[in-house]
Amino acid sequence: MTGPIEQQPSHIQVDQPATAAAPARGLFLVGFSGTGKSAVAALVGARLGWSVHDLDRVIAEQAGMTVPEIFQREGEPGFRRRESEALRAISAQGRFVVATGAGAAVSADNRRLMGERGWIVSLEARPETIHRRIQRQLGRSAPDAVRPLLDTPDPLEQIRALKQSRQPIYALADWTVHTDRLGLEQVAEEIVRARAILDVAAARR
Repeated sequence: MTGPIEQQPSHIQVDQPATAAAPARGLFLVGFSGTGKSAVAALVGARLGWSVHDLDRVIAEQAGMTVPEIFQREGEPGFRRRESEALRAISAQGRFVVATGAGAAVSADNRRLMGERGWIVSLEARPETIHRRIQRQLGRSAPDAVRPLLDTPDPLEQIRALKQSRQPIYALADWTVHTDRLGLEQVAEEIVRARAILDVAAARR
């Protein structure tokens, strides 16, 4: 993926109700930090005419705190509880695209919910690519660049360790897109294509 990941609104609402012939299935973008989920979700939502939600930003807006502040005051368990609640609320809507946080798919309950309400698309990238993108965001003072779990003396090593532990979970996705050599538009195109293929395959069952 080329170029920095730009900040996107946490919620973009487009009214487009699902028809009876095509049951509402959303798109959940999962994957490690720095794989482009937020920026790509906005592009996919614009192409499909669906509402777009950045889960971390929704949580921060509802809490009246930044994600690092939530981690500091409530710990990771408190943040994960808020994360699951926000995910359930968003999933009750019609057509939508959700950019989840890097750890959202770790919860079996979250994975079950996402599997019931939509297609899960995993965005992949090498640890070195992820580290470079996050450093670029930090250099631009991007508001979402600070990741509490990566705030360590050796963030690249932490990325490798966390990504390795989560890889079996990301591999459960319905579709995977490797983003290292793709631009944002190319990733969005692949997700739109994947959604069409998955819908057709589901209709044939």
